[in-house]
Amino acid sequence: MADTVNINERKTQAGYWEWEVGKDEVTVDPSLLILLGYNINELNNSLQSWQRLIRPDYIDAVCQKYNEHVISKGADPFVLEVGLINKNGAGTYILITGKAVKWNEQNKPVIMSGSYVNVTPFKEGEKELRHVKDLLTKTSQTALVGGWEIDLTTNKVIWTQVTKNIFEVPDSYVPDRSSPARFVKAENRAKLKKVVDRAINEGKPYDIELKIVTAKGKEKWTRAAGQPEFVDGKCVRLFGAFQDIDRLKLNEEALMQKNGQLQKAIAEKLDFLSVMSHEIRTPMNAVIGFTNLLLQNPRADQVEYLNVLKYSAENLLLLINDILDFNKIDAGKIDLENIAFDVRELCKNIQSAQQQEADKKDLALNINIDNKVPLSIKGDPMRLGQIITNLTANAIKFTTAGKVDINVKTVRQTAHTVTLYFEVTDTGIGIPEDKFNYIFEKFSQASIETTRKYGGTGLGLAITKRLLEMMGSNINVKSVEGRGSSFFFELKFKKAAATLPQTASAPIAAKANELAGKKILIVEDNPINVLVIKKFLQQWAMEFDVAQNGLIAVEKASANYYDLILMDLQMPEMDGFDATIAIRKLSAQHRQLPILALTASVVADMREKILEAGMNECVAKPFKPADLYATLSHYLTDSNIGIHA
Repeated sequence: MADTVNINERKTQAGYWEWEVGKDEVTVDPSLLILLGYNINELNNSLQSWQRLIRPDYIDAVCQKYNEHVISKGADPFVLEVGLINKNGAGTYILITGKAVKWNEQNKPVIMSGSYVNVTPFKEGEKELRHVKDLLTKTSQTALVGGWEIDLTTNKVIWTQVTKNIFEVPDSYVPDRSSPARFVKAENRAKLKKVVDRAINEGKPYDIELKIVTAKGKEKWTRAAGQPEFVDGKCVRLFGAFQDIDRLKLNEEALMQKNGQLQKAIAEKLDFLSVMSHEIRTPMNAVIGFTNLLLQNPRADQVEYLNVLKYSAENLLLLINDILDFNKIDAGKIDLENIAFDVRELCKNIQSAQQQEADKKDLALNINIDNKVPLSIKGDPMRLGQIITNLTANAIKFTTAGKVDINVKTVRQTAHTVTLYFEVTDTGIGIPEDKFNYIFEKFSQASIETTRKYGGTGLGLAITKRLLEMMGSNINVKSVEGRGSSFFFELKFKKAAATLPQTASAPIAAKANELAGKKILIVEDNPINVLVIKKFLQQWAMEFDVAQNGLIAVEKASANYYDLILMDLQMPEMDGFDATIAIRKLSAQHRQLPILALTASVVADMREKILEAGMNECVAKPFKPADLYATLSHYLTDSNIGIHA
């Protein structure tokens, strides 16, 4: 008998509902289940389960209201009466109100939420029904979960049952104007009073988060939203919603903690990449630097070899960068160049670089380029070269006899553009058809046996695929096991005016006198890197001192005259960041001295760190002589800012 009384009492109760449209999942206040005679295990959360409980003569009205709400993009309130079928077959009538609280990019609702109230006992009391409907309509505009209303003329306060549930007060509890403040934690009461006063005096609605202590002593987070109503310029009523967001806040705090751990892991990874980048790129700086020096005055029989060495070293450096920062490639954040280049020369350099490996296996390595391919096109030659090099190196690796062909032909062209077809074919081991997609995943090869026999990281094709996607293309493959493979793709380029190639020293030699006599402090702990830099500075008739670490750099900057400082970042005793900060503090004049960072790091935010430390610019190692010269010229000839200590 006690249960019957409890159920009857709950039948006058309001509650909340939420519909995740994409998942077709419906969540309702447990009181609605009781109202319909079900227990919590008899109905699941699927939309279909709840649709079966709606009386057929109400379904069209529900669909119409939903469509109107979507078409108006939430402007039309979602308020209607719905007839439901109880477990025992009897009818129950509820008034529901709600709105879409989350929309997708196509202006379709993702989540809808609102409230219901049992209006079965009030079917004949139209006046009371209109009052409840008006209350629920307005509270729906504030994304209602538990509704409330304060009549400022009579001081009458109404709380819905869900609001009472949030505050864990008995059903018989009669709220007054001071009730919310009594439950809000002391440190939040001033915050609540401030927004309520602004709502009454200035007509400002509010939506804030508050921590409360319920009647049963439980701390929980709530969301309080309020809306004022004015008549003749005077606030006569406040209405709104209380929402239990405790679980949401707990999840948010857990997410923040996980995010903190993730950020820490990312920071550690970036530190590792920075160190690895420095360690690998430092010897590459010597290889490329001395190659550039040798190219400035080579013997005739050395030119081809040095060009191949330079090309191979630069492509190796590019591959190192990609491996060290593979996440950057995955995210599509690699910057693509758009410069003029000759496809024939590019392919010839690739052939020369790969010829030795082909000769070891007695393989023919051929280039086939049709006559319609323009002499000069605009694009990213290094990235295209990396793609073709990856495919060619793979073809040679997996071919034991026969040949490897690099084919380029024109697919279509206009007056200003040309689309080229690239293909690398071989007569090698081939690839099973069911592995075509798998081989383009990072760190993957066709089989474990392939990896053991031929080696490799499995990154080449993955990098190729992602680079081509960034260029707006796709890599394709045709293969027959035991008979060879063909990798091919198409790329669209702009045509460019044909230009003659220049040696690395040409643009520098013409202006070498611009830097003559300028004095530089080289701050670098690696003697090979110092030697590379010194050779170029000597060619440009510049003067220089060397400091092996940051401490020595500060002493020399304090005691000597310099027009500019080249500052390495990772050094013993004192690194380049701290050394720059110390030099900037020496005097007002030192704050104007150009300091250029020498860095081998590929970490994405390194430039920001360099500028924050007070350095003017960043010179990447390995550097191109022309780029180093241009940077020095900018700071030493455009604004000759040298100092005397």
